[in-house]
Amino acid sequence: MKKQTTYVVIADGTRAKFLIKNVDGLTPILHTHHLEEDVMIHQDKGTSTPGKVGKGMSLHGLHSYPAHSDWYQFKKEAFAIDVAKILHSSEENYNKLILIASPFVLGRLRLQLSPSTASKVICEINKDLTKSPLKNVFNVLNNMETCL
Repeated sequence: MKKQTTYVVIADGTRAKFLIKNVDGLTPILHTHHLEEDVMIHQDKGTSTPGKVGKGMSLHGLHSYPAHSDWYQFKKEAFAIDVAKILHSSEENYNKLILIASPFVLGRLRLQLSPSTASKVICEINKDLTKSPLKNVFNVLNNMETCL
């Protein structure tokens, strides 16, 4: 019988940690995955502020620039796609999957998981724990009955 292996993914919009849950704690299995071009969000795409409204046109809702674009949100969605691809490519290495992410990223990640990967998810925690020590994350997992 194949050994039961549980992967734990801790993610926010710019970084993801891939870990294995053991009886003793959490062990990193990959280097922390970082968002590429994290610093270049506004430099290459522009700002996220809305455009100007012409005088007298504000009642009609006509703007002189396109609608508001949130480039941080766009980058977080692209990052969720990357994390889902990594999980799918290493799918044969684990039997169970625990997802820990900020609410927005968790929702986007859930949408991007393949059906076979999604079937391995046993627990989801909607908290941003990427900067927390692994010992604290392990304690959170042990206190959650659904993650055991």
